[in-house]
Amino acid sequence: MVKESWVYQDNSDIGSGTASKNNLVIASNTNGTVYALNNKTGKKIWEFKTGGKIYATPGVSNNNVIIASTDNNIYNLDLLKGKKNWEFKTAKPFVANPLIVNKMVYIGSSDGHFRAIDISTGNLKWDYDSIKGFVVTRPLFYNNKLFFGSWGTELYALDATTGKPVWKWNNGSANRMFSPAACYPVATAGKLFIVAPDRYMTVFDAATGHVIWRKQDPANRVRESLGMSNDSSLVYAKTMDGDVIGISTSADSMQITWRAKAGLGYELAPTAIVEDRGIVYIPSDDGMVTAAARADGKILWKHKVSNALITHILPLKANEIIVTSMDGKIVCLKF
Repeated sequence: MVKESWVYQDNSDIGSGTASKNNLVIASNTNGTVYALNNKTGKKIWEFKTGGKIYATPGVSNNNVIIASTDNNIYNLDLLKGKKNWEFKTAKPFVANPLIVNKMVYIGSSDGHFRAIDISTGNLKWDYDSIKGFVVTRPLFYNNKLFFGSWGTELYALDATTGKPVWKWNNGSANRMFSPAACYPVATAGKLFIVAPDRYMTVFDAATGHVIWRKQDPANRVRESLGMSNDSSLVYAKTMDGDVIGISTSADSMQITWRAKAGLGYELAPTAIVEDRGIVYIPSDDGMVTAAARADGKILWKHKVSNALITHILPLKANEIIVTSMDGKIVCLKF
């Protein structure tokens, strides 16, 4: 049985996800507020107001909360108190999610830049200034490279130490609506996997950008919702017909070796698929959360938290997840 342990209803939309540390759930909203909730009760502990809307999911490391706002700033806040440690100002708004690795904050923007910022000082480490379009997702850090797409038709690989471009790729279409921008890439065994609105799954040599295989399957129309199994043997992709397929990461072609018949109907939600402790969590565009067994794809349960887009699913511990939806709900589900 699934139950809602607690529900926090924001007075604004939530176009982002959550992070968790030290019994706190860190969230943000389109009113421009970032805040901490007690993860056992949902009670608000602190809040910090920025000067613009927030569409970015907070990043948390040690005692630092990193949040990006459309007021053109990146903020570092104290995890326990919500007090500002530093801010980094740019010329245009941020809607992208920060990634924190090795005491560095990596983030894209809408000004054509992708930056690395020292998390302790707020000082700029490096700045790649040749992004076409704008970045909305969190980059993937893999083999000391950063991988991300933009709403400018291109996928980028940057050296994480220097910010120098390693390779970039586009699908050959001038239509930016086919950009690999809303997908969170995944990687294993030297391969990088993406899906995009052109309904192709594309697999690259992560080091060189060489396309290993690229497939559009009318029977399994993938789009932007992607994830990877904990053992890295499968890449999960949600189909536009509302099921989830698992593609072998070791095969040299699109081999489907796992399937969850979620039955969500016509589906466009780009939110990432998450596996935790043998359960695969599937988001939807109408507030439904579906849990499938990693072992065989069997549907374990479904629970509808709202009528809006599920923007993030965050496993907290065994049998407990935090779900956010576009209509401002943060829900702790226990099962």
